[in-house]
Amino acid sequence: MIGQAFNAREYALKPKATIQQTGKTGFNSDAIRQLQIDETKAVILAPDTQDQNVLYMAVVAADTNDNAFAVYKSGMYFYIPTKQLFDHLEMDYTNQSIIFDLVRCDKYDEAIGGECYKMTARSKPRAGDENDE
Repeated sequence: MIGQAFNAREYALKPKATIQQTGKTGFNSDAIRQLQIDETKAVILAPDTQDQNVLYMAVVAADTNDNAFAVYKSGMYFYIPTKQLFDHLEMDYTNQSIIFDLVRCDKYDEAIGGECYKMTARSKPRAGDENDE
């Protein structure tokens, strides 16, 4: 028996979040679309207890969780103010370009309080940075 065809548009999205050099976390257009991010929302972040390169996130209504980061808009994009968090986690976002790939992770929905996404970090030196002294 054959099942329903997969929706290619749903699986073609590549939602990502990037730590900017200022410490803010910005979202690409696929993440904005898939997670329905706007200024009425907030983002809950939680660490993975076993892997320091993984965080979990959920987008929730701004007035539903006091522990969530407020979402702000800049131009066409949205960001959350995460500088203090990433300083605390000792993530070198000023010298490294840190990008999180976002993957739906429904097994933690209840624990995080919303639709959970696993954020897996990957990094590389920022373009144009030359630290040769």
